[in-house]
Amino acid sequence: MGPEPEDRSNRHCSAAEVSIARLGAEDLGEAEENCRLFWKMAGACPYLKEFLEDPQCIMLAAEADGEHAGQIVGYILRRWDEKPPMLFLYSIDVTERFRRRGVARRLIREFLRLGKEQGCGTSFVMTNEGNVPAMEVYRSAGGIRASEDDVLFKWQL
Repeated sequence: MGPEPEDRSNRHCSAAEVSIARLGAEDLGEAEENCRLFWKMAGACPYLKEFLEDPQCIMLAAEADGEHAGQIVGYILRRWDEKPPMLFLYSIDVTERFRRRGVARRLIREFLRLGKEQGCGTSFVMTNEGNVPAMEVYRSAGGIRASEDDVLFKWQL
């Protein structure tokens, strides 16, 4: 009988195992694969090429062990009231296999680095207090809850 297989479920991915890249219009095929995987979209994503061509829109893809591991989607928001733009983290997704292995934190760090490089002064994300995994990953990546009483309103246009 051979040795026990290594339990990799709680092991963090090393820098060599995870690669993160910003996707552009030339990466449309990969971006569409990510949309199908993480957003459960069937068929084409009609506005994805336009999104990828816009320098204010960001999609980062993480790959580990030759597989799609995660993605982050966000926006650089120009402001009228102060000079540095803000970086909005709209969505982060990690495949089940790579959760709790540092992929989300690596994606967030790269997203923040890119935002800083683009002149952003702050970054923010919205989530639900009941989304415990998201709350944990945002805290572990250095995020600070801005206010206990923040409320989000939305309008259907």
